[in-house]
Amino acid sequence: MKALTQIQSGVALVALFLVIALSGCNNATNNNQKANAAAADTIKKEVTLNPELKTILYSFPTPFAVTTMLEKAKAGFVFDITNPPANVGKYTTEMSKSLNLGVYSADLCYSATYNRTDETNKFLACTNKLADELGIAGVYDKSLLERIKKYNNNKDSLVGLISKVLSQSNDFLTKNNRNQVSVLIAAGGFAEGLYLAASLGEMAKDNTKIMAVIAGLKDNHMKLLTILEAYRSDENIERVADEILKLKPIWDSYNIESGKKIPQQKATEISKLTESVRLAFIK
Repeated sequence: MKALTQIQSGVALVALFLVIALSGCNNATNNNQKANAAAADTIKKEVTLNPELKTILYSFPTPFAVTTMLEKAKAGFVFDITNPPANVGKYTTEMSKSLNLGVYSADLCYSATYNRTDETNKFLACTNKLADELGIAGVYDKSLLERIKKYNNNKDSLVGLISKVLSQSNDFLTKNNRNQVSVLIAAGGFAEGLYLAASLGEMAKDNTKIMAVIAGLKDNHMKLLTILEAYRSDENIERVADEILKLKPIWDSYNIESGKKIPQQKATEISKLTESVRLAFIK
């Protein structure tokens, strides 16, 4: 779990993706003011989060936490298990856009972690599009896009650049009263990261290290459920909470914390469970 707590806010990472989207627009300020106004009209009255829940939400780990651990576990890169970039055009509601901004953020982290330039650019385009349509605006540097491209083949430099931007953009969503969007983004990113790990665990001949990665996500699962519980009054988020709750048997029923390889049948069951939840978000 130490590796997880060292990763900065997952929600702040999404603000970066918006930043990238904005950096390529000549009229970014005006466009996003209009988008913010339009988005505000569709958001239900915000639930007031207590300080403890706000801390949990805005310190939720980025998908880099999962993908970095997968790389260290010697798991491979499999493009076919990611959400196809072609799907991005079918997300038309605020809920689906928010969830899949989280999903594509995880896929972007996955491809960037493995230095897959073409795939990284595809997922970057997806996150750009969804962030722009959600009307999220943040602190940005107009040269950021070019620097991202420059560092595409250098993972350490790319992660360093992202980390630098995170410190400036971490407060954006909370300051602009977008907590519900933040919750959905966190849920989508968590579900996709877990699904990637479970899928790779099913494929691996020796899944010991990958199952250890999954075991380490238990605490984040519980934190996410705590946040979602505060939004049960929102029927959209209630449906998301019900889906995330379905993942609980992964840590209760499979003894994945034993530090040993688990049988193929159990690995397949875990993979199918994560896939069912993930499909509810990306369909």
